[in-house]
Amino acid sequence: MSSRRMPQAPETLQIEVPAQPRKRPKQERSVVLVDALKRAAWEILRKEGRNALSLERLSMRSGVAVSSIYEYFPTIESLVFVIFEDFRAQARQRLVSELRALPPSSTLYEGIALLLRVGIPMLHEWVQLDREGFVKASQYDELVRLDLVKPTQYWTSMATDALMERFPDEIAVRDRVKARFMAFHAILALPRAMALMQPAYLADTHTQVLMARMLHALLTTPG
Repeated sequence: MSSRRMPQAPETLQIEVPAQPRKRPKQERSVVLVDALKRAAWEILRKEGRNALSLERLSMRSGVAVSSIYEYFPTIESLVFVIFEDFRAQARQRLVSELRALPPSSTLYEGIALLLRVGIPMLHEWVQLDREGFVKASQYDELVRLDLVKPTQYWTSMATDALMERFPDEIAVRDRVKARFMAFHAILALPRAMALMQPAYLADTHTQVLMARMLHALLTTPG
């Protein structure tokens, strides 16, 4: 009697969703409390490292009771996630402001260099401060970038849009939608790949030069 092999179930890759806060502050008092927690946690992260950031240490540093911390953040990971979301949002806003403030004589290449000068060190600092959290967030963010999952908050492409709006005359690609798509994903995906696989590249200033040349060639090559 012959036996039939049962088909093997396809392998499933499980991606952990980054830890989320329990709720967002709405009242002014709650906003002040959460801001105090984020400031205290950020100071501990930068001065003492991720391993030093615990609920007890945070409570002592911020003066906020552990029970009040739990009210907003079920885990330290959920607090760190919010901190780095703010970190990225501030970097984007700073970049857009600085792009718009460039002198009229500035070039597209200078705008690209500014974008990378702000974005890459920010990414490198995140990796240095909390590599494990960065890896988890990046795995999820890649699914978002590829439109495989729908997050509660969509990424913005403010930096890419600001760059193309600031230097429209230098962009030679006829299909602006295609040019924006390619630039947007290159700016997001390549630095993230370096952070995950070759983090030392982020600290090498020549990396910014190479990426700037690549993006400049992409946007200024007629076609």
